[in-house]
Amino acid sequence: MNNINVNAYDHVIKKNSNRVPNDFNPIDLQKNFLSLLIAQIKNQDPTDPVKNTELTTQLAQINTASGIEKLNKTVGNFSYDINQSTNLQVSSLIGHQVMIPGNQIIHTKDVETKFGIELIGKATSLEIHITDSNGKILHSIKKTEDNMHPGIYNFTWDGKDFNKKSVESGKYNILIKAKNQDKNVQANSLKQALVHSIILSHNNNDPIIDLGTSGNTILSNIREILP
Repeated sequence: MNNINVNAYDHVIKKNSNRVPNDFNPIDLQKNFLSLLIAQIKNQDPTDPVKNTELTTQLAQINTASGIEKLNKTVGNFSYDINQSTNLQVSSLIGHQVMIPGNQIIHTKDVETKFGIELIGKATSLEIHITDSNGKILHSIKKTEDNMHPGIYNFTWDGKDFNKKSVESGKYNILIKAKNQDKNVQANSLKQALVHSIILSHNNNDPIIDLGTSGNTILSNIREILP
């Protein structure tokens, strides 16, 4: 075991303590390491000098620490570039119509209203009902096929009831029943909404999408961007 002059180390540490930055800096760490190494060599026991293997090990450790810090900075810069690119793409959604999960649509009188469903599994039959706040069915869509694949299906409601009378503006509900032969299949309703603005996140979370009267949502909830 080598005998080291502790006072020599204290002198080096005090000499460099005023310029150690708050954040980890590989260059400062290397400088401090070299200063400590020189102090160690100067104050080593002549009868038991520091071995080359010990110096090599210490140097390898400092290089490893420096390499890890450089890698962290590279990954951080790469992540920042990805976030900036994502934010730019998200901002391009402003003014576009999108489809998001929701079982309630907002209808304007005498204007066609788009909505959709997200079919989770294969189905052979599909029933969609649009109802008012009292549960009265105003419009129905029935679809029967040998094999409807999972995915998104879009529909349009002309805003008229079974008597061909235009309904008033307001909120209406979507009810879905999907089956594969006699087994129920999960299907989620989708509503159309206009992107008004984007609230970008600074902590890598999903940006908040402002949909006006349809409320807010997040990017991962958008199922489709309409043309």
